[in-house]
Amino acid sequence: MMKQFRSLALLVVAAALLVAVFVPAAVAGSTGVKIKLRGPSAADNGAMIKLTATIRNSLKYGGGNRVATIMQNQDGGLKRIGSKAVTWSLGGSRGTVTFWVRATASAMGIARYRAAWRNPGGTTRSNVLMVEID
Repeated sequence: MMKQFRSLALLVVAAALLVAVFVPAAVAGSTGVKIKLRGPSAADNGAMIKLTATIRNSLKYGGGNRVATIMQNQDGGLKRIGSKAVTWSLGGSRGTVTFWVRATASAMGIARYRAAWRNPGGTTRSNVLMVEID
């Protein structure tokens, strides 16, 4: 009897862990928002580079005064290096934001950038853009 109870308890704990891992990923994918970050593939160290984030907002979370942020991989984590208001078009279903950032390389000579936009459905992050810094 005790072994069955222990097995049941372990099964419940394992199920709870699976829910804790997979539900946030499923909810993040269902927000109806996608961000694509574009920019140069290479730049000189210290140069100002243009990064453009395009937001596709199928649920039309409103507001032209929402702010998107740009992050760079520094010391093994993402660090916020700037933010800017999103310019909306098509009734709030498509937004663009252009960031000008200074190209600074990590130890590997590559800078990684990622944009994020907080909306009522949660925070949506873009693809990771890698820029080779010379």
